[in-house]
Amino acid sequence: MQRIAPQTHRRFVVEAALAAGLSAADADIVADAMLWADLHGRPEQGLIRLPNMVTRLRRGLMHSPAGMRWTEVAPAVWQLDAADGAGFVAGTLAMRRAIDTARSQGVGLVTVRRSIHYGAAAYYCALAAESGCIGLTCSNAVPKVAAFNGTRAVLGTNPLAFGCPTRDGYPVLVDMAMSAIAGSTVRTVDGNAALLPPDTALDAQGRPTRDPVAAAAGALLPAAGAKGYALALMVEILSGVLSGAAVGPQVGSVLHTWDRPIDAGHFFLAIDIARFMPLDDFVARLGGLLDWIKASPAADPAAPVRIPGEVRAEYARRYADEGVPYTPAMMRSAQALIDELHIRPPWEAA
Repeated sequence: MQRIAPQTHRRFVVEAALAAGLSAADADIVADAMLWADLHGRPEQGLIRLPNMVTRLRRGLMHSPAGMRWTEVAPAVWQLDAADGAGFVAGTLAMRRAIDTARSQGVGLVTVRRSIHYGAAAYYCALAAESGCIGLTCSNAVPKVAAFNGTRAVLGTNPLAFGCPTRDGYPVLVDMAMSAIAGSTVRTVDGNAALLPPDTALDAQGRPTRDPVAAAAGALLPAAGAKGYALALMVEILSGVLSGAAVGPQVGSVLHTWDRPIDAGHFFLAIDIARFMPLDDFVARLGGLLDWIKASPAADPAAPVRIPGEVRAEYARRYADEGVPYTPAMMRSAQALIDELHIRPPWEAA
């Protein structure tokens, strides 16, 4: 597998974004978010997303720079109208505003409307953790998930993420789709001509299926049954209803909606830990809890108990040294950008 040095990979994303017409500021933000995803073993939220952004930009369905507008709702609460700008940009600006507000007010809350898919939700929680905050974010999306005991898609996969700093050099990061499997997993399986896990999807007639093509025409099942359904509804309320963004069937698909904007909504919360206790005390207390958890006996001795975010941090450390691995899907995306934008391939960079 081709491996590309992280900074070379980032430069390629910036060059492609600029060539496509993104502003310099937007290109930098998008490159940082995509590099984070690709470094942390989340390629479905990194470079692979860029060709779609280029197409949306050229069709006038995304704007850069967008005329994003802030509204102060209360001293600790903001609304952001993303004006159909890049979701990576809206998400980054929103979490930064939440963090800055938390530093002055103790907490910072931001809702976003008129946005687009914003990539890896955990990235924004990592930004909060790096700033000594607890971070929470969620986003709605095009309906792909059935209600509990339902047979058609009514809610998005609706990712929900949480993060906080630790003493170990990487944050606790919880990042979950509210479906039994992520939508990106279905697309990956489809490309590999494999079967979905059992009890994860329904076909268009509401029958259980393991065929990814049939599932794409049907619905995914909610994670953990009624629990995942309830969480997906919670995310829809926070990120869609509360923000004023589209909800339910009104939310467009970033992959299939080409006649109107997406109008996705996001929700961000940052909590300044130092308002509750010194940060060193927090990470020490948390460290004791994490040590206790990791010391618990593992069902499989070859797979020790891990903390959410730990494996991704190991990917990031390894890929920083060895280079970002370009999966076949990433190679296809890179080649599409090279052919369309006439830019230098990252594997030919000096």
